[in-house]
Amino acid sequence: RADMDGLPLKEDSGVAQPSTVTQVDIDGIEKPVMHACGHDVHITSLVGAARQMAARKEDWSGTLVLVGQPAEERIGGARAMIQDGLYERFPKPDYAIAFHVASELETGTIEVPLEQVASSSDSVDIIVHGVGAHGAYPHMGIDPVLVASQIVVSLQSIVSRTIAPLEPGVITVGAIHGGFKHNIIGDKVEMQITVRSDDPDVREELLDGIDRVARGVAISMDVPEDLMPEVIRSETETTPPTINDPATAQRLRDAFTARISDNVLVDPPRGGMGAEDFAYFVTPDTGVKGVYFNVGGTPADELENASSHHSPFFRIWPEPSVELGTEAMVIGAMTLMPVKD
Repeated sequence: RADMDGLPLKEDSGVAQPSTVTQVDIDGIEKPVMHACGHDVHITSLVGAARQMAARKEDWSGTLVLVGQPAEERIGGARAMIQDGLYERFPKPDYAIAFHVASELETGTIEVPLEQVASSSDSVDIIVHGVGAHGAYPHMGIDPVLVASQIVVSLQSIVSRTIAPLEPGVITVGAIHGGFKHNIIGDKVEMQITVRSDDPDVREELLDGIDRVARGVAISMDVPEDLMPEVIRSETETTPPTINDPATAQRLRDAFTARISDNVLVDPPRGGMGAEDFAYFVTPDTGVKGVYFNVGGTPADELENASSHHSPFFRIWPEPSVELGTEAMVIGAMTLMPVKD
């Protein structure tokens, strides 16, 4: 499987041929777009793997399914494909593999976690209601900006004081919009939140905590019942954690070491709580054993200056990234496919 979508950013990576494409986004606004997360590497390597597997058809048997997935950046594409009957309309695989190019990893290296790969992710919107008034007469209204500000601060107490200290969790308010002018108290503030965790129980604690904090803050600030904040969990921008099948991951680790080099594998500590909707292809109820790995995208002498994913400055070195991504996908598939009699 390879994802293929980009992001609404104007490229400023310094490459010779930066993206100049624009596109009307889901919100109806035309925006610049670029491959700020390397999905162009993924889909190119999928094509390369398809060609290589076809050329080697005499060496393996079974059915190879190639999946080009949209909407990974909104963590909704894989779920939509499963709901659309991917595993009923097409052959259901025994195994599923995918990779991500990583700007923070050295080119020529591969990371294959044995279990935890990525966190769950949930998008939550909060609409904070108020009563408009003159900015010089705040007592005559209910200030949603003040209520929303207190909610932002109080949300951080959920992670620090609700879940166990050794359990990872993140609540980030990524966007907040409200108000019209310096001296006007508006009647609404809209907030957009991302929630991350590694454990299903912690995930529910965090989401329930957002409900509790939003309502509790509003009550403490004398917001009437009919103006309580609305907390809306997205039904599409949501994914469980991505967890590799340990035995299958070890098979691929052994194969990469044997067929590429003894030092191709790296095991860096997790640096954050990124999410990946590949999880939907390999949830326990599917019975599909999954392995998701990372391929290095930056030469060793450039690692100190490696740019972040989802940044207008994002860049990777395409040839070594695509070549190793293709090679790893082919080795992975050949390792898992039955040998032709």
